[in-house]
Amino acid sequence: MPMILGFREADTMTEPVEGLQIDPDKVPPAPPTEAHPSIPVDMPLAVQQLRAAGFSEDQQAALTTALLRVLALWTQQATRGDLQTELHAGEQRLAQQLHTLREEIGCEVARHADALREEMRGEFTRYADLIHITRTEPSPRTNVFQWPILVLLALTCAGVLLLVAHSVLGW
Repeated sequence: MPMILGFREADTMTEPVEGLQIDPDKVPPAPPTEAHPSIPVDMPLAVQQLRAAGFSEDQQAALTTALLRVLALWTQQATRGDLQTELHAGEQRLAQQLHTLREEIGCEVARHADALREEMRGEFTRYADLIHITRTEPSPRTNVFQWPILVLLALTCAGVLLLVAHSVLGW
């Protein structure tokens, strides 16, 4: 015969239980907090044992409420511990991924910098070669046109000197 509770669970989980008197000598010791073993309980047998121990219906309901609260707290603590463990593991994974990404980005930046350096060296070499090619010795054909310019320059200088001498000395 299943145990039928004569109260609403939502109310009993939030309202304090008044009038519950428990003898501290009869309270069983708390189980260890590391592990919460699950013990299968036969509900009709548990109800019979509570009645045989002299608990009234109200006391049985109050005791059931208290046990439900303890179970809820244990579950909450276990869940909180699991969440903290998962959170810590997630933080560790995230830190490792961040470290890996930093290393990968550093390697990529170094590779790109090396490639740019090589490309710039190649371009500078190419431009230096172009400048060297354009500054070669003038061809012999250019030398042919330079001597008439030199003769005209010398005649112009001689003419200017004669004009200055004529105007200053009166020749």
